Amino acid sequence: MFEVWGRRTAVRYADGRITTTPLGVDDDRAIDVRVSDLREACVAESDAGDLMILLYFRSPEKAVNGVANRRNPTVVLLEPEVTQHAVSLVRAVSDDLLEMRRIVRQRPDLTPPQSVPGPYGPIRPDVAAAAERIRIPGDIGREIAAMHAYARPDEYVLEGAACGFGGAAGLVVITTLRLLFVSAAATYELPVAAIDRADVSAMPGSPATLRISDGQTDLEFIAAEGEDLIRVGQATRLACEVEHVDGSIVMARPSSLDLFGEWQLLVERRKLGMVDADQFKWEGVGILRAMPE
Repeated sequence: MFEVWGRRTAVRYADGRITTTPLGVDDDRAIDVRVSDLREACVAESDAGDLMILLYFRSPEKAVNGVANRRNPTVVLLEPEVTQHAVSLVRAVSDDLLEMRRIVRQRPDLTPPQSVPGPYGPIRPDVAAAAERIRIPGDIGREIAAMHAYARPDEYVLEGAACGFGGAAGLVVITTLRLLFVSAAATYELPVAAIDRADVSAMPGSPATLRISDGQTDLEFIAAEGEDLIRVGQATRLACEVEHVDGSIVMARPSSLDLFGEWQLLVERRKLGMVDADQFKWEGVGILRAMPE
């Protein structure tokens, strides 16, 4: 258990919860939050010289004292003389947050295989296995053959799907290090380390769509059937987990497009009189703070 006793507030971290106890007669506000609901905790100094513990929540809808945070941190005010105790408490919270994100599961063997001789040149077993899982192959024989040469010795080819991208038909492939689109006209690649999110839309009777975002640009791949793209999307998320921090989940941050949508909705609600000026300013600050630097 970690405790910080200020003149106005006592802060306690134990059993996965952060609680505060007001010590002033006129202050009856207290918080009790689960650490698993947090995205980040840090120590800062206010303009007035007060020490602050800032608690950022994973969801903008998380309510503290009955009010949604809207991406604004919950602030615990303390005195500068308890800085060391506050830093120790926040460090313990940060360590536990990292441990909560650890994945305890066995991953498949992603050791890149050696090429083996084939009738028309070297063949990568992982490329061949991914090609066999493609249910709707289309006319991508040349693209699959090209992947045997494109696959690097330091990457494992996970999945592939016949699809269209940018008006061209071809093959989308995800490896442990790259997302590739191979077509008769050109080949494109995107490092897995740059991928921010991967979403698949596969409604019955409609073309399936795989959207890959790097936080700035969205790439859209379209296929007649969704099963192959779903596998590519799942493999992309696996590759991101392995690439970013082996064994840990990177906390998902909202993209610029998501935040712009939140801002537009907030402006519209303000125009309709659904939020007053103070609430508009408060929610707007939270959105701006969350913008990528």
